[in-house]
Amino acid sequence: MGYRKQPRRIEISLAGHAEYGDVRATARGMNLADYLELMGYSEGPEVTSKSGIVRQLERFADSLISWNLEEEDGTPTPPTYDEFFALDESLALALATDWIERLGGKVSDPLDATSPDGGPSPEASIPMEPLSANPLPTAVPA
Repeated sequence: MGYRKQPRRIEISLAGHAEYGDVRATARGMNLADYLELMGYSEGPEVTSKSGIVRQLERFADSLISWNLEEEDGTPTPPTYDEFFALDESLALALATDWIERLGGKVSDPLDATSPDGGPSPEASIPMEPLSANPLPTAVPA
């Protein structure tokens, strides 16, 4: 049995962001041709006068599947194109940036935040000065 192609889902997390640290979203990935066109590496079938960032934001808004955003009264905010463009620009850019980075291969930090750093590398503490060509004799002449 072979690998079954499935649309990739990209999990977006703003963990670590000072203001939006608990915002999460899920968006669709894209095929290579669409990715290359989105990043400006190839020309897509439709020529547009929109800047690259506007096209990237629109593609992200179209790819949204879900998010954990709520209105001020606690009701869920639907993950739609219009709702994305109604967000605060800082939050919208943070979400879209993480999506684009993950499209390009960014992964979550593989180590738990409580992981010890392991201390300094031994190579840093090994003396690296060159040895003298002729060591001084230690024997006393007879």
